[in-house]
Amino acid sequence: MDDTLNPRLVAFHALNAVFENRKPLDQSLDYFSVKYDLDSRDRGFAHSLCGIVLRHKPALQSQINRAANRKRDVSPIALNTILLMGAAQLWLMQVPDHAAVDTSVTMAEHNGLKKQKSLVNAVLRTLQSSTKPTIKPSIPKWLFELWVLDYGAQTAKAIASASAHEAALSLTNKSTGENKPFIGKTSVTDIDGFVDGDWWVQDFASHLPVTLLGNIQGKTVFDLCAAPGGKTMQLAAKGANVTAVDLSEYRLKRLDENLTRTGLKPHVQTTCANLLKWQPETSADIIVLDAPCSATGTIRRHPDLPYNRTLKDLKSLAALQYDLLNRSKKWVKAGGTLIYCTCSLQKSEGENQINRFLEHNKNFKRVDIHDYKNWQTPDGDIRLLPSYGNMDGFFISVLEKH
Repeated sequence: MDDTLNPRLVAFHALNAVFENRKPLDQSLDYFSVKYDLDSRDRGFAHSLCGIVLRHKPALQSQINRAANRKRDVSPIALNTILLMGAAQLWLMQVPDHAAVDTSVTMAEHNGLKKQKSLVNAVLRTLQSSTKPTIKPSIPKWLFELWVLDYGAQTAKAIASASAHEAALSLTNKSTGENKPFIGKTSVTDIDGFVDGDWWVQDFASHLPVTLLGNIQGKTVFDLCAAPGGKTMQLAAKGANVTAVDLSEYRLKRLDENLTRTGLKPHVQTTCANLLKWQPETSADIIVLDAPCSATGTIRRHPDLPYNRTLKDLKSLAALQYDLLNRSKKWVKAGGTLIYCTCSLQKSEGENQINRFLEHNKNFKRVDIHDYKNWQTPDGDIRLLPSYGNMDGFFISVLEKH
């Protein structure tokens, strides 16, 4: 098989997994990159192609439908995916026109769409000969409208603009606890200090909750929904005795690998369990609950999220978050701390969730977060937006049990 086709086939299968089955892009890219034995350069191309297609899908789709003379998206989904990839390569990547068209036609044949080869060729040739339109990244309408309701139109536009661009890499230093952006294009594993475990990849927003805890040397901490483990490693590096619990074996495996690499594994007990059924043997001084959420604050890094989420999902996630709050409250010692956080931008998964919890749990109170006043809500929580700079959207509330 032509080596130039392999990274495109990986991108095709990963995108199709998103569009057809709502599978996470990262896991699919990992799986198919191994299957097709891609080197780091080709993995980078496949990752970039997927990201460009997902971030620009509405605009690309409009042009494809026009060229195909269709009122609706081209079907089947696999065929439409090939056209999206071809259009992205023609207009948004440094790929020669002939390569973008020819590989797309070949891809149709490789994926059981031999009869549609002529359609792929015709549509992409039409796009190739057309005046290049303005193709801007965008957020699906249904999600943007939720942000308008929560923040108003102006802020929603700023959030959407920031969310539609790829995030820079940020690293947390094991020794200092500092989190800084990494400037460079090298592979993560090639960055100085990776092998020695001097740091780990972690967004600034995700790193913030643990920094609010002060001295936690010797404290018992439950890190719930812990994987991929950035906060777990922060807690361990600060001297806490950590129990990290997560439902996903796949994600816990990644956490264990990072704990081994950083030398922090002796300070952490990892447990794969459903928190709605798990029961700890002791109570904790501190609980960090980074609850399952829509993760819309991380679209910069996960452009597949708008295609993996629905309004129905958001409602069920909010119900799960409240259930987890009500279970984890029982495991905190009197005088202890419960940190609730989500990487969602919707207030239904943040501010509104805590308001409801405190209304029904009078033995908990908010701790006014004096640091980071610029990001503080009127109630004293922290609300981060991707439009603030190099950070994900994030919500943090610190609660004290009395």
